[in-house]
Amino acid sequence: MKKRITFGAVFGLLVLASCGPTRFVEPLAEEEFSFGGSFGGPLIDYAGVPIPVPLSQIELGYGLRDDLTLHGGIHATSALFGNLQLDAGATYQVFDTKKIDIRGSVSPSINLIVDFNDRKAKAWPILDFNFFWNYGKRRNYIYLGGNFMFDFAGITHPNSERIGYTLFSPMLGHTLKGKERSWEFFTEIKIIAPYMNSETPFVPYTGITGRRGGTGIYIGFRKILSKK
Repeated sequence: MKKRITFGAVFGLLVLASCGPTRFVEPLAEEEFSFGGSFGGPLIDYAGVPIPVPLSQIELGYGLRDDLTLHGGIHATSALFGNLQLDAGATYQVFDTKKIDIRGSVSPSINLIVDFNDRKAKAWPILDFNFFWNYGKRRNYIYLGGNFMFDFAGITHPNSERIGYTLFSPMLGHTLKGKERSWEFFTEIKIIAPYMNSETPFVPYTGITGRRGGTGIYIGFRKILSKK
């Protein structure tokens, strides 16, 4: 029983810190600005039917260079429950294989949650990496990658020992672009910690991996403006 409680607590922390899609996979062009939002979350078993938790986020992005985008977001749904949840980071394109149009990017960020009711705060460093393939005249793209969440502070186990965790979630997504990249519509599926036991007496998480981890489903839209 103690082991189940411990795994449930760890998985609960993971869902809080990983309850959104990747902010940016392909960097914005230099001096481009974007704003948008996303909706969705991990699947739960609701009366025998899997449905995504209705979480929402608002995001901003700015192209510092063609290969480097700064971004941040606020998790709007968390605010309804007395929590301030923010994230801030950057996306950097690390390579470009022009012959086959496959590129790679990394996105380090910090996710911060402040609980106003208990007057407590917790932060998680996060690292996303993605490989993406552009196709078509509008250079839409498909991406495949992973998300690492580092919980250095950890949680206290039943034996009073405090242990930190590094948690991994693979993801797959697609971005559809408007004319002259004036907007983007994206979808993503994230397999949240598929190697962990997600059984918990509080939230009935479910997904394509059964009771191992969870499955997050997200959709989002961003409007892109250029100063050039």
